[in-house]
Formats: sequence, structure tokens, C-alpha cells
Amino acid sequence: MNEVRMKKRILSAVLAFLMTVSLVPVSAFASTATYADAFTVCVTGGDEDAKLDGASVDYTIEVDGTEGARNTVTTTDGEVVIQEMTDYAQDIADGKAVTLAYTVSAEGYDTVSDRAAVTDVTGNVDVKLTVKTPDTVNVTVTKTGNGLVRINDQETETSTVEKGGDVKLELIPAKGAYIQELTVKGEPRTVKKGETFQETLTADEDITVSVTFVQEYTVTVTADKGGKVLLDGEAVTEKTYKEGTEVELSVAADDDYQIESIAIDGTQEDIADTASFTKKLTVDKDTTIAVKFIRVYTVTVTYDSQHGTVETDPAAQGGEVEAVLVKQGGTLTIKATPNENYRVSEVEIDGKAESFDDNRYVKDTPFTRDIKNITAPHTIKITFAPTLQTITVISGENGKVEYHPEKVSYNDSVDFTITPEDGYIIDTITVDGADVKANVKRATEKSYQLLLTEVQRDTKVTVTFTACPQIGTNDLTALGGITWNSGNAIRRDGATFVFANNAAVRFSAAADETGSETGIKGIQLIFADGTTSGGYDAETASFTQPADIQETKTIQAIRVFYGETEIRVAQLADKKLEGLKIVVDTTDPALELALEAANTNGYYNKSFTATVNGIIDPDDYSGIQSVEYWVVKDRTETKQGTETQREMLYTYTKGGDILQKLDGLSFTVDAGKNNSDNVVIYVQVTDRAGNVYTTEKAVKINSTPPTIEIKFGDEKPVNVVEENGTKRGYYDTVRTATVTITDRASTQALDAVKFDIKDTVGNDVRSKVKITDWSNAVDPETKLPDPDKAFCEVTFSEDANYIWSISYTNKAGLSALADKDQKKSVNATTIGETPYCFTVDTKAPTGTITANTYVVGGKDPTSSPVWTALIGSENLTFGVWANDKIVITHNEWDETSPIKSKEYFVQKFQTDSEGKKALTVKELAQQKWTDIGKTTEFTPNQQLVVYLKITDMAGHVTYLSTNGLVVDNERPHEEFTAPEIVKESGLTNNKIYNGDVPVVVSANDPVENGVYSGLKQVTYTVYNGTVYNEEDVTQRGVLYSWDGKVPPCQSKEKMRFTVDAKKNNSNDVHILLTAEDNAGNVTSMEYSIKIDITKPIINIEYDNNAADSGTFFRESRRANVTVKERNFDDSLVNITLRATNDGADIALPTVSGWTSSGDLHTATIEYTAEGDYTFDIDVTDKAGNPNEPVHYADGTVAPTAFTIDKTRPTISVTYDNNSALNGNYYNANRTATVVVTEHNFDASRVNITLRATDDGADIALPTVSGWTSSGDRHTATIAYQRDGLYTFDIDVTDKAGNTSADFTEQTFYVDTTAPTLEITGVADRSANNGDIIPVVSYSDTNYDDAQVSITLTGAMRKGVALDGSYADQHNGKVFTFKNFAKEKEVDDIYTLAATLTDKAGNTTEKTILFSVNRFGSTYALSAATEQLNGSYVQTPQDVVVTETNPDALQNIRITLFKNNQTIILQEGTDYRIEVRGGNGQWYEYIYTVLAKNFADDGVYRLTFYSEDAAGNIAENTLDTKKQEIGFGVDKTKPNMVVTNLESDTTYPLENLTVSLSAGDNLLLQSVVVYLDDYSKAYKTWTAEEIAAIVADQGEFTFDIPGDSTGAHQVKIVCTDAAGNEQTEEITNFYVTTNLFVRYYNNKPLFFGSIAAVVVIAGVVIALAAGKKKKNDKEK
Repeated sequence: MNEVRMKKRILSAVLAFLMTVSLVPVSAFASTATYADAFTVCVTGGDEDAKLDGASVDYTIEVDGTEGARNTVTTTDGEVVIQEMTDYAQDIADGKAVTLAYTVSAEGYDTVSDRAAVTDVTGNVDVKLTVKTPDTVNVTVTKTGNGLVRINDQETETSTVEKGGDVKLELIPAKGAYIQELTVKGEPRTVKKGETFQETLTADEDITVSVTFVQEYTVTVTADKGGKVLLDGEAVTEKTYKEGTEVELSVAADDDYQIESIAIDGTQEDIADTASFTKKLTVDKDTTIAVKFIRVYTVTVTYDSQHGTVETDPAAQGGEVEAVLVKQGGTLTIKATPNENYRVSEVEIDGKAESFDDNRYVKDTPFTRDIKNITAPHTIKITFAPTLQTITVISGENGKVEYHPEKVSYNDSVDFTITPEDGYIIDTITVDGADVKANVKRATEKSYQLLLTEVQRDTKVTVTFTACPQIGTNDLTALGGITWNSGNAIRRDGATFVFANNAAVRFSAAADETGSETGIKGIQLIFADGTTSGGYDAETASFTQPADIQETKTIQAIRVFYGETEIRVAQLADKKLEGLKIVVDTTDPALELALEAANTNGYYNKSFTATVNGIIDPDDYSGIQSVEYWVVKDRTETKQGTETQREMLYTYTKGGDILQKLDGLSFTVDAGKNNSDNVVIYVQVTDRAGNVYTTEKAVKINSTPPTIEIKFGDEKPVNVVEENGTKRGYYDTVRTATVTITDRASTQALDAVKFDIKDTVGNDVRSKVKITDWSNAVDPETKLPDPDKAFCEVTFSEDANYIWSISYTNKAGLSALADKDQKKSVNATTIGETPYCFTVDTKAPTGTITANTYVVGGKDPTSSPVWTALIGSENLTFGVWANDKIVITHNEWDETSPIKSKEYFVQKFQTDSEGKKALTVKELAQQKWTDIGKTTEFTPNQQLVVYLKITDMAGHVTYLSTNGLVVDNERPHEEFTAPEIVKESGLTNNKIYNGDVPVVVSANDPVENGVYSGLKQVTYTVYNGTVYNEEDVTQRGVLYSWDGKVPPCQSKEKMRFTVDAKKNNSNDVHILLTAEDNAGNVTSMEYSIKIDITKPIINIEYDNNAADSGTFFRESRRANVTVKERNFDDSLVNITLRATNDGADIALPTVSGWTSSGDLHTATIEYTAEGDYTFDIDVTDKAGNPNEPVHYADGTVAPTAFTIDKTRPTISVTYDNNSALNGNYYNANRTATVVVTEHNFDASRVNITLRATDDGADIALPTVSGWTSSGDRHTATIAYQRDGLYTFDIDVTDKAGNTSADFTEQTFYVDTTAPTLEITGVADRSANNGDIIPVVSYSDTNYDDAQVSITLTGAMRKGVALDGSYADQHNGKVFTFKNFAKEKEVDDIYTLAATLTDKAGNTTEKTILFSVNRFGSTYALSAATEQLNGSYVQTPQDVVVTETNPDALQNIRITLFKNNQTIILQEGTDYRIEVRGGNGQWYEYIYTVLAKNFADDGVYRLTFYSEDAAGNIAENTLDTKKQEIGFGVDKTKPNMVVTNLESDTTYPLENLTVSLSAGDNLLLQSVVVYLDDYSKAYKTWTAEEIAAIVADQGEFTFDIPGDSTGAHQVKIVCTDAAGNEQTEEITNFYVTTNLFVRYYNNKPLFFGSIAAVVVIAGVVIALAAGKKKKNDKEK
């Protein structure tokens, strides 16, 4: 307690001490500052008083109120040292009041200003700053819709920010959304659709933002061909909608289409109506709508419902006409069922009929057909007809029997046509054995008719033929009673008789060879060409007698008709004789007329030769009688003309040689007699038979040459001179010549008229001549146009020296020539003077007159005035002075005529005369003129005017005159002071001007000694070049000239002229100003300037102009830029370039520096990278001239905007169907997708080469879709939608000409059509007893020989090897079987199956069933009966046998042999018969022998007997049928007895032989012994061994060796042929001599012994136990 108390006391003392210490002032402790030896200011801030770095301390130290040191410092680690404080230690020591005035500020804190008394220079001041509470504003965003709002990079819609600060606002639409409406601070903003809004705002007040995001979703519609898909009534493939928009989807199928499926976002819609579909959709996500249409086709089925029914799948409603709609590619199944006694006789599909001339499709076997892969409408017509009866015809050799119809509807008629071969007649004819020859009627010349009516059963018709009796032919002119007019022949050659062309050769049968006329009905001539004369006329049903020949024929035989069917024949054609040839010569002879060749226009202008060759009387000729010619002139369609020539060239002389051919005849056509366009030459040949052949040839002959007439008017030449032997006339007016050509109108060739018009130096001057079109001249008598005369007018309308000629050649080759050389002229005349050589000159001559002034000392170079016209009085002045002399020179010229004369006249004046006047033209004409020399000189002291008169050869006169001239060498006073020139404005030396330079000049003649002579003239001269040369003068002018009339002036001001910039476009332009007074004193002043009015010429030449598509290049380009400019400054060249690639800017091409050579300045621009370039340039020279339009070198392409593209297009082709067979065969349509990757794509330069053929013939090319583009990817599709062989190739050239890599041509086949396969020769389900030659014909455009299977299977013969031959056919083969052998073994029921698979995998199968029944019935066992036959069964079963025969059966008998018993079975009780067939089908008798007949055990055998209508006896046991039926019925197990082996027995033997007896009531099949191992037979016996043992009534034995150590077991199994088993099993027996084994296996002994041992052992043990107990008791 005391300790506690003590502790408490100590604690209290400590606490008291601490409390005491805590009350001690701070100043009592050491400074908190780091710098203990310096005065510091410590700055902290915030709630935790953290030291503040970077705070600004602004302080002033005051001493007694006076400011001292002043500074601003920044804190480090929250402190600053006041370094200056140590300077005030003395003041503090002296007791002065030292104060620290401070202001502390830091960012984010309130500023503190205070004062602190300083008593220690190592003290400190602690300053705590309070965190500034900033002004804030609110940012609020009101958002509607799906979008993101960020304020200062934070996802928030509200924020508080410091006032005055920046606010970063971002509005980001969600995917698929956009900003529809936005206001910021109340101001609406516009944001492009799909863009993000971002803006930095100043937070000077609360910011409110309202934004509406609108979500959009895209609805994509895809639909194939066949209908319309509309969204709200609009057809779109893709459209964007606002979220929540309700859209109506409507789908409508086009005609012949149905809606197959509609999937919205992959979910299939239920389609109740395949024609239209509507649904409302709410757009709340991107939606895809896929619509598929399918083509449907109408199949129209027509049939007669009175005779049958037609069912279709798909089903249709209707009666006799059914309309079925089937989808494209679908299958239509048709089933046509006839009524009883009717059949399907024809099925017509799309106009192609398939007829059935048998009873294959009847009520029990209806017609069915699948029409697969329907791709077009179909029309189907089913025709029902009554069932058919069979007509059998047996025709003998040497003739044929045709009948119609071959199969007859019940109660119809059959018409037989019987035609013996040539040389044969009908011998016998029977119907079902009855002779009907008397009923035969002749139908035609060679055939006979037999009509059977009301056919009600199968009918057999038999016809035989025999040879015709012969008539003798030893004498051709007398043929066994046949007579003819052979004596009328005009020529005979052996068996050939030639008659005149109008002859009639007649044959008559007067009697037979015996002279009898009995029964003769007619005669017929049989010709070698297959025709006949005479004989039987079917129309009149009568015979011809006699028979005539009126044309050439060869008779091979003559028939004489007796009775209705008897004929006798005279055979005229045999090995020795080709026949009796009767030639009625009606063949015209022939000839060839040849003429000498006409000219190219078909005219002759002289006589010519005609030649006649090739004269022939062809074939079996009668001979040439005569040859004659004649010529007719002026023959036309309306005029016969006039015969001018006629002559006989050849005539046959009677008794002379009869000529068949003749050559070498000729005659001359006289041109003089036949001068006409219408001449006809005739040549005629006549043969002895009277046949005439005339040929003619029309020719044109003109032998009259044309003429030319040239006629001028009455004009006369002014002068005529001799010129090269021809006179030339000079005319002062235009001349016109009328040229007339006289020539036959038909041979006129006015286009061939040649005008050769030249001048005297040989120049062609035809262009100065006007030539009118040709017209017909008017006949002066008839006043009508004369077609043989044509004229034109030639007007020499322009001045020229003419020499001309005219030549003309007509179409007949005749010529005329009008020429100045009369020796050359032919058929030409002229009227008028100098018609060929003349001059037309309508213009006066011109000239100049020059006054050359001379002053003392020489010629005045500045004064040589020139005049070109006559000076009038009003312009007469005396301004030309000379003080020495004036020399007159002159020049004269005329454009056309030579100058004839040059003369002058001088008009002189007194120096003081007034009113001086020049002479007029009229006055000059009256003066006397003097020929003027080259020069004329006038000496001083006179005033005058000189006139010049010029006259040319055409008489034209021109007057010229000088102005007033003064020659004066008398000076009244002398003056030596030159005038002064003052340039007032316009010129600055060395300045560059870019236009005309206006100059203002003043001149003054100074007064000297009170005298001035006055200004005579002030001139200016402008020249280019550094040194004055006269040829460099560009301008010269007189600014002032004393006119000689008024007093001379002393000064002249503001005289103006302009330096013409065009004439002085140079950098060396000099202006020379000259003033001269009348005393001859001269003053000059010169200025140098530059004039540049030439715009800079920019020439640009590209090294690569191989552009494609206008502006695209596949290689780099270099532009050579040349500026032609003499005042060039490269700083004034502005080249603007832009380069982009796929819309993005790329590096600009490199522009070189400028190089200069004279006025040419060159730079280059290199365009190397791929991209789109634009280029522009402008240049300004130092004169300020902008450039001329930029010139690009010839051939430059796309200079200012072009594209460089060096990349080749790439091509990818994929297919939707790649399931090919045999390499490139497809059995479904294919669609190719072609993708071209190219930036500068041009669809027009995609070259797709398609070839499409089907079976070698061109077919329509597949459709290539338009190109769709997405960036650089351009896609098209090609639909291969019909069968054909297609080849596809493509190459692509881009706009730059880059060509795609070589594309490997693709070739493939589209084959959706199943092969064509037909089996003919044998009808399906037919019975056959005649020739049997099946033909399998198969073909396909893409036939594959390896995929053909033809099998023939017999019901009995099974597989039958094909025996026949193959033949090629178009796209396939035909297999023709050999005629089935007529052997009994061949009779069978056959299945002929053919299968063809083409290379594309399309398969066609056809199977027919038919029987061969030449030898009666055939038998076929059912499958169960086949298995039963020859076997043993336990259970009886029905026996089913089908007997087939083409005829109905009778006397049917079925016999059963049961063991040794014979039983005749009864129909209806023991067996039943189902009969099928008939009505043209084979008969099937299906016998079902009931199983009850075989109820007992035993061996059974059945025989079937029948007779057919033909008397054939059939029995299945016959060798030809090989259908014996035998079997056993055994329901009893075999019996078996084992005689010497028992179970549970030990046999002490070394070998045990076991014996057993076994047997069966019918047939023991097998005996098997199993020893110990029952899975393995121990002993078996063969069938032969078993049969032998049973037959001998012996035993079956087997041995068991005596070496067993264990018990044996034996199982013996006996099985009979019916499968009945008898089993015997013996177990637990031993066969051994081993005693232990025997003891061990003697169980009573073995177990008894064991028991005794046990008992003894027990007793012993018991005794021992008793003893032990006793001993224990004793103890």
C-alpha cells in the first residue's frame, strides 16, 4: 500500500514536473529553425502544418521605423534565411527597435502580411499559411440518349471546378449514335454526324450543357432476283434508322416467282402466302433481312377424263386441264391411269410427243413419269386410246406386205398393201389359212390392196410370191407380139434409136407370144431411170394401152398386164444389152461466141473479129444441120433495129458426114456499118432433129471522134506581142470562153476533160479561173437540149498571164485536143482573138518617186522623201530643202503586165509666187511628157514639183508626183547656234518599261545676235542595239517641220511621240532626238531604256508521256521546266505542287535549282513516288509581265494533274461450287466471284474473255454482274446457269496501264442434264417370237465411255454375255444386239438394263423386261420356290411358278408325284391361277400350289402341262424348259442307337470301338461325333459315306483310345436333309487299363476306404484321449 502510494506519489511528482515544464514559455527553448546561427522565417501550411517549399517571402527590415534592407526569397524545406539580419546586431545591441515586416504567399494559400520585433539576429519567425478556399463554378451536362460525357477527362455529367480555370468538355456518341442536338451555355452548336464534340471552356460562370444523342441502326436488305423488298414502301439495300423506329417490311414476288424464305437476323419467318409478305419491325439493333425468291413454273396437264385419270405431285386442282405450280429445279411426278380397255397411247411434253404403240400402260400398269430439274413452263398432254389387237403377217421372199395399222383397236379395220419385187407377182394369200386372193385389188402399178374389216381377234396373214413369165427379146423391132414405130428413127446406133424432137414413139401389146389377145389389159414400159410409161393409173383405176415415149428413155423391161394380178415381162436389159434406148432429140445444140476485147468502157471504135467455137450437138445426137450469123444495128426494147450483116457459116449436105462437133468459124463486124450503141450480134446453130440454139451478144461501137470548140467574145486586145511563136494579147477586162464538146451522149466522159491552165513561168493558175458545170447545148432548130453537145463557160476572172489548152478522150477511146500549137490540135476549132495566150490585167501599175536632197558636202542622209501617189493642191507644201541639188529617182511595177512606158513632167514656180497649185489628172493628160531616165537632177535656186506617168501593156496609166521641192544655195545671213532640245517627260535612262513609252519634247532655236533661223524640223529616231545602224531603226518621225509657208518658229513645245513597245521590245532601246534649224545647225540627244513587253514563256516537257486513261502513268516522270525570259528573276517563279496518295499527303517531289543559259532558265521536277499530283506555275519578269499561258511540249499528256501508279492489279477468282468430277465437270450451276484489287480501277478496262459452247455450238454467254467497289477491292460475279463448256480468262489494266499478271485460263463444264438413253427394237414388257434385236442408244454432250453399263439377265440363264456390235453416234454410241439365236435354250424372260453416267456425274438408267417365246412357254420359279427346289424342308410351303407365253394357254394340268403316288391336282382346291397380261402383253400364268399338298413327310415332284393357241405343248420337265421341281418334306428327326457305350462306366480296354446305328425316313444328311471338346468335331462322315452305310444298313463306328486319366463325354449329332437333329450324349465314362484310375473312379470303393480309415483314426484318437484323462485322474 505504501509502495502504491509511493508510486502514485512519484507519478504525481513527475506529472507535476511535466505540467510545470509545459507552462514554460517557448522562447525559453532553443530555436525550432534548422539554421540555429541565423535568423530564419519558418513557413508551414494546411491542417498538418506541413513545411511549404516554394513560398515567397517578401521582407523589409526597419530600424526605428526607417526602412533598411529589402528582399524577396523563396523557402526551401519550409525555411528561408534573412541573411541581412546580421547587419543589425549592433542596432539591437544599442536598443534600437528592429522590426521585420514580411509578406508570405504561396500558391493555394492565403497571403499573410505581418511585422515581428527582432531582438536576436539568430532568432526566427514562424508563419502558418491557411489553405485558400477557391471560388468554384458548377458544370452540368444534361444528356439524352446513348453517349459518353467527359469533364476534364473524367466520365461524369456534373463537376465543380475552380472559377476561371479551363474545362475540357468531351461528348462521345456511342457506336452507331450521333449528336443530334447540342447547346453549350445556351448557344446551339452543330456537330457533324458521327463526330465527337470536344471543346475547352473557361469556367467564368456556371456552365450548362444539353446534349441529345441519337442511336442509329442499319437495316441491311439482301434479295435475289424475283421480287421486290420494300422498307416503308422504299426499295433499299441498306438504310439507317433511329432507334425505336417502326418500319414496315413488305415482300412481293414477281410474276412466275414465289417467296422461298425470309430470314430476319438469321431467324426464318413463317410464310403463309408465297406471293406477298408484310411485317412491322421495330429497329432496336442492326438488322439483316435476307429474302430469297424462287422461280416457279406452270405445268399444264391436258387429258380426256372420259377415258382415264391423271394425278400429279405436287397436286393440282382441275378437271381435264390441270395447272400445277412447280418450283425451279423441282420435280413433277405424273401418273396417268387409263380406264378399263383403254391404254395411254401418247404423252406430249412441250410439243414433243412420245407415242406408245402397245398396251404397256393400261389400268393395272399406269404411266408414270418424273420431270426433274424444272427450269421452264411445260405443257403436257395425255392421250388415251382403246387397247390394241395384234396382226401377224408372214411374207414370203420376193415381195413385202405392209399394213396399217400394225396393231388394231378392237373392231377396227386393217389395210394391207402387197408389193411384189420387180419381176414377181402374187402367188398365194391367206388369212388365218383361208384363201383370199380373189379379194385382192390392184392399188398402184406395182402394189395390191387387201382390206380386213372388223378385226376382233389376233389375226395371221400369209403371202407368197412367184416370178413373172418372160417374153422373148431376140428382135428389138418385134418383141413377141409387142409392136412399135422403129422405122421413124432418123439415126440408129445399135440398140439406140434417135427420133426428131417432135416424134412420139408408141408401143402396143397386140397379142401374147402365142398370138392370143385374151386377158390383155395394158402395157407398161419400164425405164432405166426408174420411171415408167403406161401401166396402171391409180386415179382412174385403169390400164394404159398403148404406151408412148416423147422423151429420151432407155427401156429396161416391158410389162404386159393380164387379169388383175398376172404380168408377163420382156426383159431388155441383161449382161449383153443395157436396154433399148429411145432418143427423142429435144436437146438444143450449143456453141461459144467470142469477140475481140472491147475497151474498159465496153466500146469498140473500129471493126473487129468474132469467132465461133465449141459447136456441138450433145448426148445421143442427131447431127449439126447449119450455123448462121447476122448483125442488127440500133436495136432497142422498142425498135427491132436494122440488119446490117448476115451470112451462113456452115450447112449440112444430105448424104454427107453427120457432124456432132464443129470449130474454127469466124466473121468480121464492120464498125462503119454498125456505128451505134445498140448493136447485137446473133449466131444460130440448128441440129437435124430441128433443135435450134441461138446466142447473141450486144456491143457498143463508136467510130466518130469528138470535137472541141473554143469561142471568146468580141473583146479586142490592147496590145498584141509575139511570144514564142504565138501571139499574146493584153486585155484590160475579164475574158470568158464558151467551150463546146460534140460527142455521142453515151460515150461522153466530161469528167475526163482536162483543162491545162498555166502562166508564162509554168505555174498552175487554174484557181484564178471559174469553170461552170457542163450543160447540154440547145439545138437551134428544135430548141431542145442536144445530148450530143455539152458546153461550159471558162471565165478568166483574175489578173494573170494565161496559156491554156483542152484535151478530151471519150469512153470509146476517141480524142480531141485544143492547143496553141496548131500542129498538136486535133478536132478543135476556135473563135476570137488570141484564144490560147493572153493576159488579163485589170489593175493600174504602181510606183514611187523619191527626192534625194544634197547639201554642200554630200547627200543629206536624213532627207529622202518618197511619194507613191499624186499630191493634190490642198496638200502641196514646200518642205523639201536642199542647198546643193535634188536628185529624183523612181521605181515602177505592175503585178501582171509589163510596163510599157515611164515619163515625167516638171512644174516650176517663182519663189515669191503665192497660191501655188498642183496639176490635176486632167491637166496632166494635156502635158507633153518626156521619157525619164534612171535619175533626174535639179540644181539650186528653183522651186518645183516633179510628175511621173507610168503606162502598162494593158493600157492602164498611173500618175505620181513629189511635193514642193526647194533648191536654194543663197544664204541671207549666217547662224551657228544649234537649237536646244528639252525632254519634258517619259524617259528614264536604263529603266525597264513593259509598254509603250510616251515622250514629250520641247525644242528651241536660240537667238544669237538677235537672229535665229527658226526650227526647220525636229525629228526622233528609235533604234535597237548598242551601235546605231540604219537597219536597226524601228521608228523615225518628224515632230515638227517648217511648212515653208508660214514664218519659221523659234521654239516648239510639248511635241509628243510614243516609243512603240512592240517595235522596240529590247533591252537596248535608244531614242535619238534631233532638232535642225533652217541654217542647217543640228542638235541631238540620246536616251537608253529597256522595253520588255514579252511575257515569260514557260515550256514544260515531260520525259514520260505514256499516259493511260488520260492522266495515269505507270512509271516515274521528270518535268523539265524552261522559262524563256531576258529579264528573269527566279524569286518571281511560283511553283505550286500537291502530292497525295489515297487522300493522304505525301512528300512533295523534288524541284532542282535554276540553271541559266542566255534567256533560257531551266529547272527539273522529279515525280518518283506513287501518288496523285497537281502542278501549277506562274512567272513574272522584272518588268512585271506575267507569263504567257504555259506551253507544254507537243505530245505532252496530263501536265497539271496526273497520277503515278506502278502497282499491277491483282485478280482473285473463286467459285461457290467446287465439286468437280473428272477434273473439271460440274453437275450444278456455278457462280464465280471475281475480285480485282486495284487503287486506280477502271471497270471498262477489265477484259473478261468468255466462251460458251454446248456440243460445239455457241450458246449465250453467262451474265457478268456490274462491278461493286469497296475501297481498292472491286467485285463482280459471273453466273454459269446453263449447261455448256466454258472458258474464262481475264486481264485487268488499271488507269495507269499496269496490267495484271497473266491469268491462267480456266476451262470447265457445267452439265446438269442427265444423259439420253433409249432402248429400242424390243418393247418394254413385250413378248417376242420373231426377230429379237434390241438396240441400246446412248449419248451425252459429256459422254464418258467408261461409265456405260449394259446388262442382260435371263430368268433362267442369269447373266447373259452381250453379243452385238457398237457403232459411234454423235456424243455416244449405239449397241445393237445380234438377233437372239433361234434356239430353245434362248427362250427366257430377260431384263435389259442400261446405265450411263456422264463426266459430270449425271446418271440415266433404263430397264425393260421382255420375253423370248419362240418355243412355247417359259417357266420362272419364285424366289422361295427356287430355294425350295431340290431341297428338304421341315415346314411345307406354297410352290409358286410363273408360266409365260405370248398366247393364251389351255388344257392346263398340274401333276403332283408324292413318293410313289401320282396325283392330278385340282384348280381352286389344290392350286390357284392368277392370269396377267393379254391385250398385246405376254401372258403370265402364276400358279400357286398350296402347301397343304405337302403336309406329309415325303419326296415331292411337280409337273406343269399346258398348250398354247399355236399348238405348242409346254411342260416344265422338258429339256428345253429345265424347270423340274422336286423337294422333300421331313418333319421327323433321324433315328439313332448307340450299342456299346454307356454313361458312368469304366472300360478297361486299350481301345474302345463304339458302334451306332442311324437312319432317316428321307435322307440322313450328317453324323458328327464330339469327344470331350464339344466345340470340335471328333469324327464326321461324308455324304457319300453316309449314303453307303445307310444303303447297306451298316453301322457308324469310331474308336476311343484307352489312355484316359479322366472321365470322357461323347455327343453324337445326326441331322437329316430337312435340318431335323437327333442328339445322343454319353458322359462320365473311362476307357483305361490303369488300376489307380480305375480304383479312384470306383467311387463306392474309393469313398468306403476313406471312411474306414477315418473310423480307425477316430478310435485311436479316442483311446489316447481316455488314457490321458485316466492319468490325469490318477494324478
